[in-house]
Amino acid sequence: MRRNVSFFTAAIVVFGAAAASAQGQQYGTLSGRVASPDNLPLPGVTVTASSDALQGTRVTTSDINGIYALPGLAPGQYLVRFELAKMTTVDRRAVVGLGALAIVDQQLTLAPVKESVDVRGAAPSAVTSHGTADLHMAEVAILPIGRTPFLMTELTSGVTDNTPSASQVTISGAFAYDNVFLMNGVDINDNVLGTPNNLFIEDAIQEVQVLSSGISPEYGRFSGGVVNVITRSGGNALSFAFRVNLTNPAWSAETPFEKSAGVTRSSKWSPTFEATAGGPLRRDRLWFFGGARVERTTTESVFAQTRIPFTSSNDNTRYEGKLTGTVAPGHTLQGSVIDNDTDLRQPSLGASIDPATMTTPSTPNRMAAATWHGVLGPRTFAEAQFSQKTWRLENAGGTSAAIVDSPFLTRGVSGIPANLQYNGPYFDSTDPEERNNRQFTASLSQMSSSRGLGTHELKSGVEYFTSTRVGGNSQSLSGYVFQADYKVGADGRPELDSQGRLIPRFVPGTSRLQTWMPLRGSSIDVTTGSAYMNDHWTAAPRLTFDLGARYERVRSQATGDISGAHGDTLVPRLGAAYDVTADGRTVAQATYAHYAGKYNDVQFSRNSNVGNADRITGSYIGPAGEGREFAAGFDPANYQTIAGTFPTANVFFDESLESPLTREFTAAIARELGHTGWARATYVKRHATGFVEDFITMIITWLLWVLSAPGRAFLHLQ
Repeated sequence: MRRNVSFFTAAIVVFGAAAASAQGQQYGTLSGRVASPDNLPLPGVTVTASSDALQGTRVTTSDINGIYALPGLAPGQYLVRFELAKMTTVDRRAVVGLGALAIVDQQLTLAPVKESVDVRGAAPSAVTSHGTADLHMAEVAILPIGRTPFLMTELTSGVTDNTPSASQVTISGAFAYDNVFLMNGVDINDNVLGTPNNLFIEDAIQEVQVLSSGISPEYGRFSGGVVNVITRSGGNALSFAFRVNLTNPAWSAETPFEKSAGVTRSSKWSPTFEATAGGPLRRDRLWFFGGARVERTTTESVFAQTRIPFTSSNDNTRYEGKLTGTVAPGHTLQGSVIDNDTDLRQPSLGASIDPATMTTPSTPNRMAAATWHGVLGPRTFAEAQFSQKTWRLENAGGTSAAIVDSPFLTRGVSGIPANLQYNGPYFDSTDPEERNNRQFTASLSQMSSSRGLGTHELKSGVEYFTSTRVGGNSQSLSGYVFQADYKVGADGRPELDSQGRLIPRFVPGTSRLQTWMPLRGSSIDVTTGSAYMNDHWTAAPRLTFDLGARYERVRSQATGDISGAHGDTLVPRLGAAYDVTADGRTVAQATYAHYAGKYNDVQFSRNSNVGNADRITGSYIGPAGEGREFAAGFDPANYQTIAGTFPTANVFFDESLESPLTREFTAAIARELGHTGWARATYVKRHATGFVEDFITMIITWLLWVLSAPGRAFLHLQ
């Protein structure tokens, strides 16, 4: 253990490490060092930043070590001016990225008779940004790839979509559900699957940032990474864009399965319209931005096994509105709303094989956020945000309570694959589900300096996040789910009755009946309260450190006063960077960090009725028969109980149960190549522990009767 500690300490001291210092989830920071030609620090230099992305200008001065910092800058192109009496005034151009630290160092010389201007660009941020990838929509739009945040994330090294569920990604080998997706600073994760809700309009996206390692303590509730997305905010110039995307089922060739069934895809145009507009309501004081996206698409496919063709449809409408205003010099308010309403027609499950399983679910999905950031003093900056995201699943499932219309699942005991679904829609249209969250964040950034201890950019903050899930997860409107195979012909294909329906076969000892007893409207709140601190320490002109930590306190409360999550975690985030060549062109970096995984709503509600209905399973005792008209097969009295699950009675959590913890060490070296290129080599080592596992304890009772005179005695062993 002492050798491991010594190794990590040496790595941080020798290489310098660079955990991405906390810059703000929607903003970036401009920082650097101002010096004389002999590299002595120049205090008191006025540094002014101006940009089309900024309302007004931001001004600061360099400290005793020549260090300056301008946090809370909107991402974009900046003109940076350096001014000091009797010294040459210099203008520099720099790019401030989303959540990134743009470093612009400058030397000032004695002023000549005429002022000179230097318009060279700042060094590429990729050299100084460790474990971070920034993707700009303006660049992605010209590539032959999808423009969604999910598809843009896939361009990042260390990310894969080879995951259990669609729209999940694995970042640095972590759990696919355990990442954080942020839209304008709002957590848009699905509470169950960990996938991002579609709260975006592609043309409105400005930038996507992927944090895969060395992540600042500003971010928490994950063990994988962070995908940070911002949308455009308007500006002093009026802009407008319109785009139409066209698809057609006939443009895709029929699959071999479709060809064998004699299915030909019809030709039907499916358009998706996008429009955005932004501009000033009052120049440099109030900007607006808005967008809309309307999708009307259809998809043709064929059910497995039955080879029956079907058409799915997607009617999706999205809106976005954003206002950005400066209420006082250095103080900005921003309000944003994104709405996404979807009406679908589709099979109830991916394993559905019957037209009778078609459903028409709706998923209203909305987010709203109010954000403030302001300059509180020459070296003090603060920001705060309150947000709420709602998602609701409606009309998903059966609309008939008749037991004959209950869904069926195959057993897979007669040569038929198991768990194919037929006869009726799965789930219950009268049991809607909600997956919502509320979030409050606030932070304070301050800079302090001394000649002996260097410059410290200290950022501290808090976050209060509540994830809410509502619903009993009813499996069918009738309350029953049958498990029985269907009838097949001599050719192995399913046989249909006179109404074109699959024919269920009821076999004693094989067929089963699940009786579901959901608690509709049950809910759970998983609340995470966090506090963090990070010190970005410029210890020397070529050496910086990041010393940070995050504390997370998690509690949950479910219907019935049931508690599941109960964790307190303190995670360090350490790092530094060393400028090898003293010109910012070659930088060595290393980090050491802990990440506490999220308390997933599914795992930590298992001992409640939230998404976990009580269930009894019965085995069919006869008589044998088949078809939807076979009354005995649909009679619950003909099923003998063999198992039962009652989450509030027989599911228990260990008192010390917490979310998994991931420890990470990274080392990297990056080199600028010319004026437009760069190269980086990174080593990442992660070790995850404390996995959440479930197990079943079997209690077997034996009754041993012992005959003895003059009576009987028995021995009870458990």
